[in-house]
This record gives sequence, structure tokens and C-alpha cells, in this order.
Amino acid sequence: MTDTGTVRIDAHLVLPLDDGTGLPMNQTIHALRTDVPGLVVFPVILSPLDTDPDWWSVTHAASGKRLPTIFRSRAAAAAFATAVGPLADWEEPQPRPADAAAVMTLAAEHGGITDREYRAARAASAATT
Repeated sequence: MTDTGTVRIDAHLVLPLDDGTGLPMNQTIHALRTDVPGLVVFPVILSPLDTDPDWWSVTHAASGKRLPTIFRSRAAAAAFATAVGPLADWEEPQPRPADAAAVMTLAAEHGGITDREYRAARAASAATT
């Protein structure tokens, strides 16, 4: 994983609310570049002022859209980005991976979990503390 600095991204987020719904919002973030041009990684955003530094997301830099999985470390997120690199031209404004199922398979192979699984694990952890 090459440390190539940060890039400013206008990310499109859906913040989970206590009632199970989500709040769509845009937020400027400073993400870390990956070895794949067009893909960046950053800690999971919990609110406009809070992140979870133990979990990481992968986002398409040009559109600000996050790939729908969360990873346990920056290294795992970056490895996933490298794995999905060949599936699309990530420098395009709105890339379309040739095989969306392959993206999810690669995410699982790199330890990625869904947003729902992440929220459930976070809620379980909060209940025990």
C-alpha cells in the first residue's frame, strides 16, 4: 500500500439514525489515496464530527459514492481497492463495475462487511459496555 497523501472528496453519505432510517447528506472529507487511481479510503463516518478509526470505507473519488462495504483496517480497505481495480475504470465520473457480484465477493474475501452488519456489531458492543 503506497502512502500517496490525502485528497479532498465530496462524499455522499447516509448516516444511520436511531429509528433505523438514514439521513442522506454530503460531507467534504480528506481521504487517503490508494494504488488504484480514482479510489480512496477513509475511516467510517459516524456523524459530521465523528469517525470510527477502527473501520474503513472505500470511495470512488470523482462521484463521492462509497462502495457498500466496511473493512476492519486501512490495509484491508486498500487491499480491496487494489482487488477491484481491474473491474472498472475508476477515473470515470460514474464507473460501472462489469460484475457487481464480483465486487461483493472480493469485499468478503478482504474481510468486508455490510453496513447492516457493522451497525449490528456496533450496537452489540455498546450494549456490553
